[in-house]
Amino acid sequence: MNEEYLKEILQLRPAVHKLYYGAFIQEPLEIKANLFAIPLKTLGFQSQAEYLGLYSAQIAEVAVDQGGLNNLFTQGSGAFPVVALVFINSSNASPELLEKEAKVEFNKAIKVISWSSGDEISAFGVLTLTKDQSYFRLLLPHSNKKLRLGFGNSGQDYKNQIKNIIEAIEKDEHFEFGLSMYHDALKESNPHFQIARFFCCLECLAYKIKSDIGPSRKAVKYLLGLEGGAFSEVHIDGKKYRYDVVEIAGRIRDKLFHGVKFKKSHLIKEARTAYELYENNPEQIATTMKSYCEMEIARWANGVSNGL
Repeated sequence: MNEEYLKEILQLRPAVHKLYYGAFIQEPLEIKANLFAIPLKTLGFQSQAEYLGLYSAQIAEVAVDQGGLNNLFTQGSGAFPVVALVFINSSNASPELLEKEAKVEFNKAIKVISWSSGDEISAFGVLTLTKDQSYFRLLLPHSNKKLRLGFGNSGQDYKNQIKNIIEAIEKDEHFEFGLSMYHDALKESNPHFQIARFFCCLECLAYKIKSDIGPSRKAVKYLLGLEGGAFSEVHIDGKKYRYDVVEIAGRIRDKLFHGVKFKKSHLIKEARTAYELYENNPEQIATTMKSYCEMEIARWANGVSNGL
């Protein structure tokens, strides 16, 4: 891809440019006719280097001179390589609609870039170009900023829980693997895939139960103490959905891991009304599964999980 052609691509409108850090590619790539990956200058590690210098000065009470800082800057100069993904939209629209169209393609492209580079890739900014306007903003890292309040969730009780989780990791690799899958699920951008990953976390914690009572969905329900059904209820746009979370999550997992078709007719009767929820609002199911994982990890660490 020559420089003139690259410059022409970067000037096209309407288009969405999304900047990512973490993955190194050697040259510009034409992923599709309207989707390009372009390597940019590294972010470097200057902010982190300055922070480390300040921390060292405060803790060790030794001033870090400019020479020391410059050495740190040099050490981190190659960190955080940047890639711009550029999607050329088919027609002009609002910035929101342009980004929505591009998001589908970007989610596929980052998986290809991660495979190619062997690195994890994270977005940090977006530039959206309509025919006659430009919009840009930072994409700040998400944090739940979860405050642990109430009985058992603060003070010494909370410290004991953390200690118990570490001990459980050291005792049982199944628990550690389940925790690893939970960690991976939190980073997943596709809510359908996230549901399947959360289910796999619970399935891992139910490994002893599966050997006794069989099928994964049944074992996970027993693990959670929901043998009668893991039903949740939610109201969206005036419509009520009552659904068996584990039943749906297990079906999604079977579809993605084993190629088992997932149709409304395949669900148990009590879960069929939630197929529309799975299609249009999968993040609702993912949130519930996340809560089940958090709860079961804590139970396991505290020695009260049915999986033990």
